[in-house]
Amino acid sequence: CNMNQYSKRFLKTHLIEIIMSIPKTIYFNFKVLPVKQALRLPYIVSYHVKLSGINRKTFLTKDNDLSTCSMRIGFGDSITSRRESPKSLLCVERGGVIQVGKDLGLSQGCVICANNARLILGDKFRCNYSTTIDCSDADIKIGNNVVLGWNVTIKNNDGHYVVENGKDSIISKKIIIKDHVWVCAYATVLKGVCIKKNSVVAYGALLTNTIDKENVLYGGVPAKMIKENISWRE
Repeated sequence: CNMNQYSKRFLKTHLIEIIMSIPKTIYFNFKVLPVKQALRLPYIVSYHVKLSGINRKTFLTKDNDLSTCSMRIGFGDSITSRRESPKSLLCVERGGVIQVGKDLGLSQGCVICANNARLILGDKFRCNYSTTIDCSDADIKIGNNVVLGWNVTIKNNDGHYVVENGKDSIISKKIIIKDHVWVCAYATVLKGVCIKKNSVVAYGALLTNTIDKENVLYGGVPAKMIKENISWRE
């Protein structure tokens, strides 16, 4: 059994939930991976997670050499978790695709949907409790080493058309989040935005426009550049 130290600690701290999640974990691995890879059980999927439209064609794993329990879906919580639902949704509709890199971490209460679009999550992507990623009719690409705080919303569509002078608005636009970006809790990233490398989106910010600079701190409603030449680490 090929398992890194982080995965071993994870097994110890979530043992009861992992045992309850064995059927869904086995089902998911064999649903999205070839048999040889599925036998390693790289994905561990909580019994709280609802799956819709997930199969080998709609859920793609970039790395073929994954260690056991290195890809976690529906586990983990935050300081706000006691007053929120642990149920998660992983959904693909109308020809959508979700593609993930290695060392994936999706916490409890997340809603991740790809609808007629491609959602790409890079290596070491992690999102905290109750994150929503709504990828509809235009792609969302998220780079490597990106972290989303709890209750973050990334939404590249308006849901409904705004009609101005008899003309419909453009309802969906691509979102790009480059490598090593931290989006803090309760922040919202809307359609057409590109966040450059090594940047931070502050708590509660509403990001509607792109600032064409790396190492930037965004904040406010709507968000604007607060500081330059910054970075972040855990």
